[in-house]
Amino acid sequence: MLSQNIAAEINVTRAETAKVLQLLVWGGFVTSRRGSRGGFQLAAPSNRITTGAVIRFFMARHPVERDDTSRVMKVLKKTGAPCQESFSRLTIADIAAPARRTTGKKAVGGGEAKD
Repeated sequence: MLSQNIAAEINVTRAETAKVLQLLVWGGFVTSRRGSRGGFQLAAPSNRITTGAVIRFFMARHPVERDDTSRVMKVLKKTGAPCQESFSRLTIADIAAPARRTTGKKAVGGGEAKD
């Protein structure tokens, strides 16, 4: 997919999109090809790339200084592990899949709803 198409799709400037795409290439999440048949594509099947891996990659490049005395940081530290666990299971395929409407605990169309 072309970077300008991605930028238009997500309503982000071309420059910002190009920066993020380059980081994703460096992280091994996408590949790029130059030329008239160029563009970006996922480096692995979408069901094998987790949002947790992408978040860990970006956090390693831009670590947050932790202030263990801060009330906010204490809450983030306490709640961070469950969030990281959830993101480690959430794949790009999950995000790209059409959303299923849910009512209560059953998904519309049958089956259990996933949280």
